[in-house]
Amino acid sequence: MTTLDVVSPKKESNEDRSAEADAAAELVRLAKEQGLALTAS
Repeated sequence: MTTLDVVSPKKESNEDRSAEADAAAELVRLAKEQGLALTAS
């Protein structure tokens, strides 16, 4: 299990999210797809 598996992503309505938040969510999604962790170890 990776760190990202135990962290519950915050659900926000799309109109409340900035472009930066959308980009960050996409980055996390792509990293999870590839099995990468975005934390230092």
